[in-house]
Amino acid sequence: MKKRVLAALISAAMVMGIVSGCGSSADTTSEDQVASSETETSGEATKGGEDLTLKIMLGIRDVDSLIDVSEMPAVQRLEEQTGINIEWEVVKGSDWETKLNLMFASGDYPDIIIANTVSVDYEEYGVTQGLLKTLNDDLTSQYMPNYTARREAEEADPTTSLIASDGNKYAIGYLVGQNINTNQHYFINNTWLDNLGLETPTNVDELTDVLRTFKSEDADGDGDTTNEIPLEMGLDTGFYGIRYILPMFGVPVDSDRWIFIDDNKNVVFAPTTENFRQCMEWLHTCYEEGLVDAEVISQDINTIETKLKAGNVGFFAAWRLIAMGFDDSVMKTCTLYTPDSSAKFARILEVAKGGAYLTVTNEHVEDSLRLLDAMLDTEMMFSLYYGEQDATDGTGWTYNENGKIDSLNDGTADVKNYIDCNTMFFAPATYIYDNFNMPAQRVEKTEYCQIYDDAGIIQKYSNDYFKFAPLTSEQLQSITLKETDINNAVVENVASFITNGVTDQTWDQFVAIFDGMDTDSYVQIYQDAINTMDME
Repeated sequence: MKKRVLAALISAAMVMGIVSGCGSSADTTSEDQVASSETETSGEATKGGEDLTLKIMLGIRDVDSLIDVSEMPAVQRLEEQTGINIEWEVVKGSDWETKLNLMFASGDYPDIIIANTVSVDYEEYGVTQGLLKTLNDDLTSQYMPNYTARREAEEADPTTSLIASDGNKYAIGYLVGQNINTNQHYFINNTWLDNLGLETPTNVDELTDVLRTFKSEDADGDGDTTNEIPLEMGLDTGFYGIRYILPMFGVPVDSDRWIFIDDNKNVVFAPTTENFRQCMEWLHTCYEEGLVDAEVISQDINTIETKLKAGNVGFFAAWRLIAMGFDDSVMKTCTLYTPDSSAKFARILEVAKGGAYLTVTNEHVEDSLRLLDAMLDTEMMFSLYYGEQDATDGTGWTYNENGKIDSLNDGTADVKNYIDCNTMFFAPATYIYDNFNMPAQRVEKTEYCQIYDDAGIIQKYSNDYFKFAPLTSEQLQSITLKETDINNAVVENVASFITNGVTDQTWDQFVAIFDGMDTDSYVQIYQDAINTMDME
């Protein structure tokens, strides 16, 4: 599948380097054998070969328990290969913001900050306060051949997402490419369709009739017409929530904000659109007729997943089917459902997040960049991420018969002798697919994305551009507070719409809430930023 990502240049952007849900397991994307463009790093990275010690502040997830990083086999090889000694300060995610702020306030800075699974606001610390070094392409291309080769091999540069509002980059990118274009997909119980002699529905009206039949005609054939759940979902429950039902009604709302970008590059406030109302009316019909789970308003993600695992559901949204913890019967009975052309799914972009930063007091920029690039050498990178090559303790990785990398890591290690997904990792989609043996679940996801792309139901301009919008720190603070208020108002009123229905009066009252919040100016802030960006 050919990627549709960023244009050659985004005029400005801000990314908070937050990566969640990653882990060393057979499901986690891995990388591959050393490409010809990769270079071996000399054991004398410093000029003249003198001893050099660099201090690294490393943010890790709260769930990770690591041995002393300096005692890790891969880290010791890294020091030997580069000739650089490393002093590590490891900070848990729950302590990160406090310690980062205290560090910058103290004036005693590390040389390097590695923050893949935590965040560094480079608009604040780079653009505003000037406490981070600029790391533009003309610099990284000189001292980071691995990083540069992978970046330049892509159809569109995945690191343009790192451009700050002043036009500079302050971060080295972190990216695990998957070659996907949207978050969620719809799945329908094909076995139930066959049991009842039904055709696969092609639009919302036909789907509604199918759900009615699922409810009334003992779809699972067990003699009980009361135990089927035709439509499974929640309210504000991630991939199972209202945000991922809206695409059926042509509303590709952002996963974090109640706005989206239409085909004309206009920023649209979704909750007050007619299509949003149509979705609310449909969900009320489903609730009133018992077609949707009766606990739709109150249940959380864990409850929904428990019900999905039981395999007695007719229709739902999910990331994929394989390796989701569902019962085997779910994968056997459910198939991808593709809506008609009126649907519109939010497009996601595979672009880099902020991974590593150099502080302004770093006097060894060249050596620091060489060190970070050495961490991206394929075998080193995978050893830092998964554990040692050919390990036999449930960690590590190996080359398969085709010379590609397979992960051996089963995710069961209590205390890890590798940095896990907290380490530097830069593997765009082309690099991954050329060199890594993709597990079945990732191939499955890619195929689903291809089908939706071919159907023409993926958004033209990704909402991810909101993340890259050149906003000032003041603007970001303002809209963050407003977005919290907006989300609370939407979720509260959606619950009422689903249970009580939508009338002209209740709808007008709903719209008036956002007039009072001055959402027009909120939308305009994003619109002004989007207008400055080169998007494709």
